[in-house]
Amino acid sequence: METQSLEVAKTIQAQLLGISKVKVWSWGAHAWTVIKDGLSFKVQGFKFCGKVAITLTPFDTYLIKFIKAKKVIEEHHDVYFDEMVDIIDNYVEYTGDNYPIDIANARYSF
Repeated sequence: METQSLEVAKTIQAQLLGISKVKVWSWGAHAWTVIKDGLSFKVQGFKFCGKVAITLTPFDTYLIKFIKAKKVIEEHHDVYFDEMVDIIDNYVEYTGDNYPIDIANARYSF
């Protein structure tokens, strides 16, 4: 992979973890992979399990794709770095004001 893509991937990962390590961990983020102009990783969240791909656009914003079974399920365009964590968290993990109750109920529904 080219050096530029590696640097972009490192920057994206640092931005995600810098904003909220706890949220990133809550997604079960793993299998971090350098892709062309970006980063992808797998998630095992409360609401979504699959892959997240983040690429840097020519406008210095990000494109976030949620992928399941090699199919793009949803895309978010023109995302600024400080919006990434909330966008991903809302799709992958967070259920709103009832989140603590939803998580507690899920723990006991197995």
